[in-house]
Amino acid sequence: MRIKLSEKYNSEREELCKKIIGILELNNNTFLLNELEENIEKQSKIMSLKQEIQRIFECSTISAFKPNFPCKRPYLNIVRSILRKQKYDFTGDDILIKQENGSYIKTMKYTIFRNN
Repeated sequence: MRIKLSEKYNSEREELCKKIIGILELNNNTFLLNELEENIEKQSKIMSLKQEIQRIFECSTISAFKPNFPCKRPYLNIVRSILRKQKYDFTGDDILIKQENGSYIKTMKYTIFRNN
C-alpha cells in the first residue's frame, strides 16, 4: 500500500509552513492583503516554493497549480491552501486603514493560528 504524502513528509511539511509564515512576517499572527500585494519580493519568495510544495503536498485541489486556470492571487492561494492542509486556521476580515492624507483603504486582515 502506498504511503500518504502527509505521513511520508510530515516534518518537511511543518518546515515549509514555518518558512511561509516567516516570509509573511506576521504581526500578532496577522498580515494585511494590501501589504502582501505591494511586496513583490514576498510574492516571488512564495511562488519560488512551488517545486518544493509539489514534492511534499498533493496539489490537485490548489488553484495556483492547475494549468489554464485563472487565479487572481496565486501566492495567496498557495499560502491559504498549504496552511489549511496542515491544520492551521486561516481567517480573513474586512478592515479600513486610514492613510496619511485622510482617505481610507479597504483591505483584508488575515489571521493565522494553529488549530490543534
